[in-house]
Formats: sequence, structure tokens, C-alpha cells
Amino acid sequence: MMDILEEDIGLIDITTEGLGFGAKAAKISFAPKTEVIVCGVELVEQMCQRLGLETQCFKQCGDKVRADECVLEAYGRADAVHKVWKASQNLLEFLSGIATKTNHMLLLARLHQPHIELLTTRKIFPRTKALALKAVYAGGGAHHRLGLYDSILVFKQHRVFFESKEAFEAQFAKMKQKFLEKKIAVEVENYEEALYFAHLGTDILQCEKMDFETLKRCVALKKNFPSLLLSATGGIGEHNIEDFAKTGVDFIVTSSPYHAKPSDIRVTIEML
Repeated sequence: MMDILEEDIGLIDITTEGLGFGAKAAKISFAPKTEVIVCGVELVEQMCQRLGLETQCFKQCGDKVRADECVLEAYGRADAVHKVWKASQNLLEFLSGIATKTNHMLLLARLHQPHIELLTTRKIFPRTKALALKAVYAGGGAHHRLGLYDSILVFKQHRVFFESKEAFEAQFAKMKQKFLEKKIAVEVENYEEALYFAHLGTDILQCEKMDFETLKRCVALKKNFPSLLLSATGGIGEHNIEDFAKTGVDFIVTSSPYHAKPSDIRVTIEML
């Protein structure tokens, strides 16, 4: 957390130093202006404590917080309060925004399918993955892939390196045997590909940018392949997630929560 602070603080807070009130006692408090799923409270607490402030948390990561409910207070020197102010506000606003949007999308989807899951992609601004995933989980979602190392997902960009369908199928079978404990996912773009890979023994069909009728046909494959899982991905957001949930897919894959509008967190600073 010091990296986040140092990025903003630099070597000195010129304004506070110039005004000369740094040694006075102060309190800083944080509360959302609208209802949110809050995320980042314990990170802000750590930032405050690193600067010597005493803290009191009223909410935890993942809590639903009403407008104007205080989530955290910190007490101590005024110069420390001003150093932690903007960095902590930014962290709470961005993470709570992602958590709140994730939760809203998931609730919309579960209006039509109670057991559907919302998973987010690795299509994210570099160096922010850990924080963004923390917010997604706070909102009730989960990750689709952390990276290349944690799951198997076959794209058409992989298949172009095989001279024939037979060569690909032989290597596909070897891969299933080698990575016995991993599910094999394949991105498909139409029903014919979905049927082919279902017969090949794919565990998960990732249905990319399909229309709803095609997606429903793919979901119907579960009748003949009971263990098959299907996901929908590509351009899914709050405006259309209900329609995708109605098709019967097992989960939604999206990067939409990463682009959430930051929540509006009110920061109040007082002299004690």
C-alpha cells in the first residue's frame, strides 16, 4: 500500500507544510454518497496505520453500505490525514465501483437463472489485476482466468498450427490425458463448432458473440452431453445480461465490471 501512497505523496506535502498545521490532531472519515458494495476498506486501514493513524472500521469488504453510512474513521496527525486522503479515496471509489457493478450484473442474471455465475476475464488494465479481482469477488463474482498458467482455453488461434483436423484431434486427446485434473475449455463461434468439440470431449464451450437462438441450440447439447458446461461471452453488460441468462448458459464471462464508474465516496476531515 505504500506504493500507492508514495505515488501521490512524493517527498513532501507542500500545501500542508506551508500552512503549518501538520502536528494538529485530526479525524478522517469515509462514507458513500449512494448505496454501494464496498471494497478496499482493509487496504485503506493499512494505509492509515502505516502513516501512524489509529483506525476504526465499521464495514468489511463485500458489505452492502447505505448512503452516508460511515465505513471507516482514522485519527491522528493532520499531516498524515492529508497524505492518506486522496489515495485512499481513489482506492475505495474504484474498487467499490467494480464490486457494485459486479453485484448488480449478477443479480440481474439470477433473476432468470438462480445458479448462474459471473466470471471476469484477464482483459484488464496492466498491473491492476489483484485489486480488480478483489473487487469482483467482493461483488459476488469470480475469475474466469487469472492467466495462461491456471486454465486451458483453446482458441482458433491455437488451431491454426495444425496441418489437419486429425493432427489436432490427436494432440487434443494427449492434452486431456496429460492435464487430467484440468477442465478443457474451447472457444466456439457457431453451433457446428460447438457440436464438434462436444463430441471431442471438451468440458466447457465458451460461446463467443453468438446470437441468442444459436446460444440456445448450443445449450441444448447438454441433453446429450450432461457434464458439458457452457459460457456466454462477448459484449455482455448490464444492458443485455438478462437476455444471455435466459438462454440457459452456466456462466457469463465478461470484462464489463472492470469499466465500472467509480463509486462516489465522501471524505470528511475534521480538527479534533
